[in-house]
Amino acid sequence: MPRTGSGISRSGAGTTVVLDRDGTLLDFYEMFHRFVLDLHEQQSATPPPREEILGFAYWSAITSGKLRIGSVRVLDRVDEVARRYMPHGKLYPGVVEMLTALSGAGVRLALVSSWVGTEPTVSLLERYEVRDCFGPVLTRDDLVARGEGASDADTKVELARRALDEVGHEPGHRLYVIGDTSSDIALGRRLGAVVVGVRTGNGGTMAAQGTPDGPDVLLSSAAELDTLVLGSQ
Repeated sequence: MPRTGSGISRSGAGTTVVLDRDGTLLDFYEMFHRFVLDLHEQQSATPPPREEILGFAYWSAITSGKLRIGSVRVLDRVDEVARRYMPHGKLYPGVVEMLTALSGAGVRLALVSSWVGTEPTVSLLERYEVRDCFGPVLTRDDLVARGEGASDADTKVELARRALDEVGHEPGHRLYVIGDTSSDIALGRRLGAVVVGVRTGNGGTMAAQGTPDGPDVLLSSAAELDTLVLGSQ
């Protein structure tokens, strides 16, 4: 099996994996919940139940700009989740072991997020002692100024291509892209990668494996990625 510690074979040489952050590696629900509760407290408002806050409809109301808490349009403050609340985030179970196994096998790893929060993300990875498993860790914070208004999809493509350049990925190398949303699937298709979906985060609504809108492979969580990648070498 892949998880063999310091004696692992470097069978992953020639392979690159681009990983999404939120909902794929990072369980951000507690971060987001605390942000919403704090915003209600600041506005002297009563928050809805936790299950409503963590529902897809609530998030959609934020991203559409429709949700207001008191005098605050939540979309104007939502970047605080990644920039201020990352200490409350946690990696999903098994992710640390997966990252260690892939890195130990010589697989090149890059983390790419279309949201903000590069420095807090690096701090989170350092807390879990897996920062050294990655090459580039890039978020929207790392876009050049001209790209500040770019869509999530375009942001992710630009950052992913930059990450591939930085790790020395070449056309003949095997490439995987893993994430929990349709934008991750679109990224993988644009890069010509093996597209891996996960059921964590927003992945519960992901189209079925092998369908036109779905991933090539669908996993229960990113913790299974090392078995997939190293088992296919």
